[in-house]
Amino acid sequence: MHLTRCLVLGLVLSISLLGGCEKKITRENAGKVTEGMTLNAVTKLLGSGEKEEAATGTSISSAGLMDSKANASPDEVYVWKDGSSKIIVTFRDGKVTTVATENLR
Repeated sequence: MHLTRCLVLGLVLSISLLGGCEKKITRENAGKVTEGMTLNAVTKLLGSGEKEEAATGTSISSAGLMDSKANASPDEVYVWKDGSSKIIVTFRDGKVTTVATENLR
């Protein structure tokens, strides 16, 4: 009786762990990421992504004045990867503005 219960529990655990292994970086899921979604909503769909570090600096305006764009809301780019497959999402003000893909199946 105890052995049977352990076997059943082991089987249930194995099945539940395998269910979590489904691929999330797919063409279908990329199509579900739409303009205006939040990072939290995209993370629920795709899992954790990596934030790309953006180059920052100072520019010179046409009037010759330095502008650090301190008041601008910079774009944030996150990448979700699975091998060579990628979903690249750009956010502005916390909302999706663009979605790009590479090597999705």
